Amino acid sequence: MKTLIFDLDGTILDTIIDLSEAVNYALVHFNMPKVDVEHVRKSIGNGTKVLIKKCLPKNTTDEMREKVFDVFKDYYSIHCCDYTKPYPEIEEMLLKLKNDFCLIVVSNKDHPLTLKIINRYFPNIFDVIQGSYHDEPKKPHPYLISKILIENDIKREDCLYIGDTDIDLASANNAGIKYLLVNYGYRTKEELEKMCPNDTSISNVSDLYQKILTWKAL
Repeated sequence: MKTLIFDLDGTILDTIIDLSEAVNYALVHFNMPKVDVEHVRKSIGNGTKVLIKKCLPKNTTDEMREKVFDVFKDYYSIHCCDYTKPYPEIEEMLLKLKNDFCLIVVSNKDHPLTLKIINRYFPNIFDVIQGSYHDEPKKPHPYLISKILIENDIKREDCLYIGDTDIDLASANNAGIKYLLVNYGYRTKEELEKMCPNDTSISNVSDLYQKILTWKAL
C-alpha cells in the first residue's frame, strides 16, 4: 500500500494563533517584549525550542531561554486546541484517502502533545501518529521518518511526504522520499519559490488531492 506522510503545523492544521498566544504568554511572564503572529509564522518549522529561541531578545542567556521554554510548554500543553483548526477540506480529503493509503503524521512537537492534537481533530484517521521526544533528532534530520518506515516495514519508494516549509523539503530529501509542498500554510508561494526554486507549490487542498492521486498512478 502507498503511504502518505503529512507534516502537522501549516499542512493539515492551522496552529498559528495557539502557538503565538503561548509564545507571548511566556515572554510576558518574564517581562520580555511580545512578538507578532507574522514573526511566529516565520519562526515555525524546527520545533518549539527553536521557535522560542527565534522569538527571544538576542542577548537572552541559555538559562533564561530554558525558563521561557518551560513556561511556553506548560501553557501550550493546556491551550494547544483553543484556536487551532483544520485547513478547509483537509478532513474530507483524508477520509477519501484513508481506504487507499497508509496515512501517517509526523511532527517535531512532543509526542504526547502530537497525539493529543491529532486525536482531537482527526480521530481514527491516521494509521501512525509520530511526534518527537526531547532526546531524539528532529526534522529535517531523517531520524523520525526513518524510524516510522522501519517500524512499519514501509519502502521509501512507496512514500510521499507532504509539508509546507523548506524544513519539510529537507526532511523528505534527507529521508530519500518524494514530496509535495503546499503554500497555504506557514510559507507563502513566493517564499517557497525563493527557498525551493526547482519546485512548484500547491495552493489548495483540492489540487493537493489531485497531485496525490497522480503520484499514486505512477
